[in-house]
Amino acid sequence: MNDEEMKNALQSLRDRPRVSADRREAAFERVRSEWQAALATQPAIPARTPTRRWALGLAASVMIVLFSGVFFWMSRDAASSHTQIATVLAVHGGNAFRIDDPIYDQQSIKTGPTTLSMRMTSGLVVRAAPNSELRFSDEGHLQLEQGRIFVDSNPRESNAPLLVETELGAIRHLGTQYLVEYDRERLNVAVREGVIALQKPAETRSSTTAAAGEQLIVTANAPQAIERSRILATDARWGWVETVASPIDIDGMTLGAFLQWYERETGHRVTLGNADANTRLSGSITGLTPDDALAAIAVAVELTVAHKENEVLVSKP
Repeated sequence: MNDEEMKNALQSLRDRPRVSADRREAAFERVRSEWQAALATQPAIPARTPTRRWALGLAASVMIVLFSGVFFWMSRDAASSHTQIATVLAVHGGNAFRIDDPIYDQQSIKTGPTTLSMRMTSGLVVRAAPNSELRFSDEGHLQLEQGRIFVDSNPRESNAPLLVETELGAIRHLGTQYLVEYDRERLNVAVREGVIALQKPAETRSSTTAAAGEQLIVTANAPQAIERSRILATDARWGWVETVASPIDIDGMTLGAFLQWYERETGHRVTLGNADANTRLSGSITGLTPDDALAAIAVAVELTVAHKENEVLVSKP
């Protein structure tokens, strides 16, 4: 097997992403040297004998294994040069992501059928809907190529900055929950809590703000125009966010604290009737949506739950 044949045999490995061309070539040269050294130790065998074909096949197999090891070493070294930006917090659907998986800067994230929640090292939580494509260039910048994301900056825990960038505008927040939907033709930013600022690509010194209950829309056909309208905190468009609710340990928690969590996760205002907010809870609600968790707790501590438009009434029967 000559150099060209060996290159072709290893082509699929050499063309793997995230390894620069010069490092691939250096690795190839290392394999080539080992290949030649291996051939030099082989006894002379006539070119057309089955034994020689077997020997060359064995040597090729050894070299592929060796090259795989070199590539693994390069990949590990390349990964170590990136900074971890976030950790997977919750996953719904699909099997491409697992809880506690690290997310690195410059990593392309394609959710496919998965709904994904990520906690950034800054404390912010970013959730991505199915069929979304995004990338963190660093801890303060997120590029949304397409799809839907939900940003939760709880001012009681963290108010770290994040700039969400799209081709039709960039969004900053101030202690808020907001939804960004983008499909290259249309950008929609809906605010459930707090305030956001939308800056269009052509404007560097001015921005348009929106507060809770408002949404801004920009289209590719009229990128300088911004449409403003109202949106309820309980609108159906928020529904997918609840499938990857922020994890919570209710064991020993009070009912009042749980209901505060429920309000932020669903946007529903909770009215506590004659039930005691200091009632201690026990058990686990892992894997349940907020509504399912509330229903389970209501059964456990003998409460009734009534949904009335944007309000949830919790009381003793």
